[in-house]
Amino acid sequence: MAEIPIPEENSKKRSVLGLSSDWPQQVTEQIVSKVDEIRDKTTGPAIKISRSVVYGLTACFLLLLSIPFLILGISRGLIEVFDAWVVSDRSTAVWVVYLITGVLWLAVGLLFWRKRPKGAAQPKQRTN
Repeated sequence: MAEIPIPEENSKKRSVLGLSSDWPQQVTEQIVSKVDEIRDKTTGPAIKISRSVVYGLTACFLLLLSIPFLILGISRGLIEVFDAWVVSDRSTAVWVVYLITGVLWLAVGLLFWRKRPKGAAQPKQRTN
């Protein structure tokens, strides 16, 4: 198939409006740059906020998940310490650690009980 020759004068010619022949490319670049600026200003903060929320929730979930393991590890460590240095019997060491842990949780519960709002433990009055 034969190629159709393009006359040189047509490629060097300016358009009717006096623009160069690469004006479509310039206009396209300007439109793309403006769209990118607008996208950065609108979706940039939204992306940062959503990432912060996701990472924060992940950190809270992992923290809440690690708390029981931390408590269990401390209890096991205390059992080993009491078994080695305080009491001579393993079962006695376990019961001493359970007693200490129970007293600590009782103290936390009583602290929360004292901080409750007034009348929170009272039943609601029914109106007929």
